[in-house]
Amino acid sequence: MRPVILLASFGVRDKEMRACTIDSIAYDLKERFKDYDIQQAFTSAFLRKKIAEDEGVTIPSLGEALEKLATDGCPKVLILPTHLTAGEEYEQKIRAAYDAYKDRIADLRLAGPVFEKPIDNQRVLMALLLDLHVHPQEELVLMGHGSPHTHNPVYDGLQAYIDGEGLPIHVGVLEPSDRPNFDDVLTRLEKTGHKNVLLAPLLLTGGMHVQDDLAGDKDTSWKSRLEAAGYDVRVSPYGLGEYPAFRALFLKRAERMLGEA
Repeated sequence: MRPVILLASFGVRDKEMRACTIDSIAYDLKERFKDYDIQQAFTSAFLRKKIAEDEGVTIPSLGEALEKLATDGCPKVLILPTHLTAGEEYEQKIRAAYDAYKDRIADLRLAGPVFEKPIDNQRVLMALLLDLHVHPQEELVLMGHGSPHTHNPVYDGLQAYIDGEGLPIHVGVLEPSDRPNFDDVLTRLEKTGHKNVLLAPLLLTGGMHVQDDLAGDKDTSWKSRLEAAGYDVRVSPYGLGEYPAFRALFLKRAERMLGEA
């Protein structure tokens, strides 16, 4: 049996959005790692159920995928998460599954999240700026998800790196219980004196959070709130997975984990 790279994602319900993000990462992996089978697993039970109902397509959970690989005697598996941070979802759905199967698969490896080490701030930012074209006198606002239960310091670290580079970029998170929040971003913008903003997601896909929470027409969206505060807002609706330079980061992580760099 051939070794496997198991791409583990939270999941995306929209078929077209899935094709241009997660499926595109899987395609890139197939092109790069010819000696490996590329498989996918989704950690969201809700999304797996909805995709099965809507499309008749069955996508396994990470545990289900690992169980089959262990039963079939697969000799080598790399779990490659698409998660950006080591938050609750990563710890409870990804690392927990790895711990449960690390003694049942001879060579089971687990890659970290996209923001695993300080050097990843530079890698992600470079990948973003290759595709996000910030205009002169324009401030870039990146909206991430954040953690609903415990503060995730990744966003603080990214902002600190950005500030150290002197870039006009401001990072905030959607979860109201986490920081930096929208009000923190607004405070930073007010200090710049500039009124033009490029608003973009720091999220893998341009799904519901982008369509509603970032760019929606309701008063509660970040776009509407920025406009209400007097800013001229330009929106980039594309999830990170739609950027070739960002998808390349997953190939590099797989190369490092497999010793093929």
